[in-house]
Formats: sequence, structure tokens, C-alpha cells
Amino acid sequence: MTAYEAHVISSIVELLDMEDDSEISAQTSLEDDLGIDSGLLLELFMLLEEKLPNLEIDPAQLRPEQFTSVASFAKLVESCVKEEVAA
Repeated sequence: MTAYEAHVISSIVELLDMEDDSEISAQTSLEDDLGIDSGLLLELFMLLEEKLPNLEIDPAQLRPEQFTSVASFAKLVESCVKEEVAA
């Protein structure tokens, strides 16, 4: 599991008020298995933006295939994290 998958999973647990993450894996479907619709997806983005201050999501770049599973969503999150530039 990548660090981004861990962030996504912990945010899903928080968002859906689940007991733990035992039912979530990288292959878990966001919509079919967890019932995350577009409204909940927006809340999930906001939660992740709080946890990852360098996360900058450009809505124009989003594609449906990025939301199929925890792993695909984590890859999206990872691709949207801007590297900190040392001053």
C-alpha cells in the first residue's frame, strides 16, 4: 500500500464514519462497494486537501476512470500533489 492509498483509505473511513478500514483495499470500488457518489467524492477531495496541504486538484483534468477504485483514486491524488520547492 502506498502512502497515498493510506491517506485515501483513512479519509474514506472518516467520511463514511466507518469503524475501521478492514473492508477497504486498493481494489475496492468507490461507487459499487462504498456507495461514494459525486457529492461524497467532493467531500472526500476536501478532506484530502486538509490532510495534504500540497494537494491541488484541477477539476478540468479529472476523468471518470480515476474514480473507479481506491488505487486509481490514490494515483490521481498523488499526481495532484505539488512538490514543495525549497526557498
